[in-house]
Amino acid sequence: MNENKYPFVSDPRDPRFLNLRSLQTHQGRSRTGLYIIEGIRHLARAVEHNAPVHSVFLDHSALSNPFGQRLVRRIRQRGVPGIRLSRQLYRDLTLAIEPQGVGAVLRQTWHSSEQIRPERNSLWLAVESIESPGNLGTIIRTAEAAGVSGIFVLGPACDPYDPAAVRATMGSLFSQKLVRCSPNEFNQWTKSNGVAVVASSPTGLIDFRALTYRFPLALMIGSEKQGLSEQLVEAAGFVVRIPMRGGCDSINAAVATGVLLFEMAGQQTGVEPGKRTLGWRRSSRMA
Repeated sequence: MNENKYPFVSDPRDPRFLNLRSLQTHQGRSRTGLYIIEGIRHLARAVEHNAPVHSVFLDHSALSNPFGQRLVRRIRQRGVPGIRLSRQLYRDLTLAIEPQGVGAVLRQTWHSSEQIRPERNSLWLAVESIESPGNLGTIIRTAEAAGVSGIFVLGPACDPYDPAAVRATMGSLFSQKLVRCSPNEFNQWTKSNGVAVVASSPTGLIDFRALTYRFPLALMIGSEKQGLSEQLVEAAGFVVRIPMRGGCDSINAAVATGVLLFEMAGQQTGVEPGKRTLGWRRSSRMA
């Protein structure tokens, strides 16, 4: 395999390995603008979406999948640099129980709110201070499944490029436009582009099923513990809740996001742009 031409690294003090380890930290990712992906599926989707692959790292002893081997060969033929790691060093980098022997370093891709012009029938998501990387990754994966056009990441605390978040996206990270901005910038974007805004809160006054949604539409989701900041709640046109049964008064943030997005996407599908309005819908399910 041509991959054998990549230099071999077995010393944990090697600067090339230490650079990879640094990308497991928020500080390292912020300083370099790079992040790590691991596994054949993630790498294949990165290539499919023309994500900027900076370099690759391999464990030749674990890279037995023929498709994975061809994928790495294709990347190497493009001139992408890489290294081969010892089995132990590779395992120090991966979160997988059964590593597939291939990973990559990519450059983070962010858009500014000024670059984004929403289509008339589009659905958007804004997340504020999601604390669990696994939840954030699942939300990104769910957003792709629901047809979300892009995700606004409000504030510096939320990191979609955390290794656990990347892994939980199952490759959906590469299909989404990610916008890093402040709550003020997001509010200005929605107003200047005529985007309707709905916030989610357990204390919301409206059953989420009782609304007819107007597009373009943005759903706002807050942190698992604190929810949305008061500033964002006040900026929303409506604040909706998901009714609970039994003794449960809340559900996982990623689950809640999925429930809300698919209701909105269900109204969006097949609707002629501009025909729906955001307002009350008569329903026996209203609380």
